[in-house]
Amino acid sequence: MLQVVERNEFGRPRRCKMHDLLREFALSISVKEKFGVVRDGEEEMKECSTRRISIHKTDGELKSLTGMSKLHSFLVFNESLKKLPSESKMLRVLDLEDAPIDELPDEVFKLFNLRYLNLRGTLLKKLPNSIGQLLNLQTLDIVETQIEALPLGIGKLQNLRHLIMFRYTRNRNDFMYSIGMQAPSNIARLKNLQSVCSIVANDDLIRKIQSLTQLITFGISNVKAANEADLCISIQNMTRLRNMSIMVTNEEETLRMDALSSPPPILQKLYLTAKLEKVPEWFCSLKILTDLQLHWSRLEEDVLPHIAALPHLGRLSLINAYVGKQLCFSTGFAKLTSLEIRNFPQLKEIIIEMGVMPNLKSLWIDSCMQLKTVPLGIEYLRTLQELTLESVSMELGNRIRNVDFPKVQHIPKIYIWQ
Repeated sequence: MLQVVERNEFGRPRRCKMHDLLREFALSISVKEKFGVVRDGEEEMKECSTRRISIHKTDGELKSLTGMSKLHSFLVFNESLKKLPSESKMLRVLDLEDAPIDELPDEVFKLFNLRYLNLRGTLLKKLPNSIGQLLNLQTLDIVETQIEALPLGIGKLQNLRHLIMFRYTRNRNDFMYSIGMQAPSNIARLKNLQSVCSIVANDDLIRKIQSLTQLITFGISNVKAANEADLCISIQNMTRLRNMSIMVTNEEETLRMDALSSPPPILQKLYLTAKLEKVPEWFCSLKILTDLQLHWSRLEEDVLPHIAALPHLGRLSLINAYVGKQLCFSTGFAKLTSLEIRNFPQLKEIIIEMGVMPNLKSLWIDSCMQLKTVPLGIEYLRTLQELTLESVSMELGNRIRNVDFPKVQHIPKIYIWQ
């Protein structure tokens, strides 16, 4: 009746599907207990006594959204809704993801009890300063909007815990694949912040974020080499940090991170987008790291020996991370389940020794045009479920279909996109 259809690289459920009968049964109980209702937007909704409403599949304007004084949650699952409920002073959750709205009505900023506001994927270009009236707001999501800067009023949201604000730009292999948003320096007053990603760096802001000691997730872009010392001091204070993303201002800006004497002790995910002079010495101490992405690092030394022994590393993404001609997986990577090798213009050979990466399930090789053969030793990866080759040479594509096929025939799914 309930089935997992997708898991993450660590085997945890990411998406599930529910049998129609079970869904109808759950919806009937939800209505009976006045927990929540699902509507398609075509029927009138007046004097609604439920506390939660979910709008699905409407093709036009809602006929009525009145008499909802007891409403606590309003969720939208379509891309045509333009009307919001009225008389909903008790509203705590407002989820408008992908709704075609380019501005928020003034009534939204009178929702004193609002805890969660999701504006992801809407057409908004700016947030008004009156956002500061939502004093109980705990989560603000403005991902994939056209908003470029936060207003000063954001500094009044003392209860804010999660501030999610970035958008993707181009191909993931490009240097600037995502951008953050500018934030006023008074964001450093928000002592309850646990997640902020991604803010655009400036000298004043980097010094002031030292006070954000409760952060669990931290993302910052537009970092310059001159900011490195102050940034490392700020990171050193973030002892609860689990997820960190750092992106420099342009592809030639070099990041060393030597001033960071030791990384946050419970760091689990690390994304670095910067040119690196060398592998940071503290990489080998990331004992509980599960996810590492090195983007446009263009290291001259091989990073693999520095991270092979990390006991919990499950996902590794290397995008233009190394300028060498050979990658050799000679030892370790015991827990690795997902490996991406992208945009290596000079890479000619990948070697995998027997016993390395014993749990690998997914291997993705993209934009490695000098690579003419499948990885040597790929036949040792007996747990591999999926091999993807994208933007690779015609020679590699032909070999995997012919002479090298015996080496990969144990892999259930093979995708070749040229």
